Amino acid sequence: MTKAMESAAVDEIQRMRRMMPVLDTMITVAPLLGIFGTVIGIIVSFDALRSTGIEQPHAVTAGIAQALITTAAGLGIAILSLFPYNYFNSRIDAAVLRIEKYATSLEIVFDLLSRKPKPNGHDIP
Repeated sequence: MTKAMESAAVDEIQRMRRMMPVLDTMITVAPLLGIFGTVIGIIVSFDALRSTGIEQPHAVTAGIAQALITTAAGLGIAILSLFPYNYFNSRIDAAVLRIEKYATSLEIVFDLLSRKPKPNGHDIP
């Protein structure tokens, strides 16, 4: 019975955690993509500066704006993903504790019920 409860608990915990890697990946990758966009934007800015010179600052500022937008988007996605990730992680941790608590209680009850009484009427220790 103990092995069956452990197996069922492992299956349930895996089911609860099945989408957590997606959120974790979003939290990790989004800022990296933002930084990647920043680098691309700065490259575009320097290229515009090289080809147009300082006389056309709007060509340079377009690349810088692109860099800032991608950075902000990456950070925004990571920050907004972090809230549900932490919420679901805490729910999973609480569920694991409840499963362990009730499984232990059930094992104790099952153990007490399965004990055979001695001929003198006392339970076997």
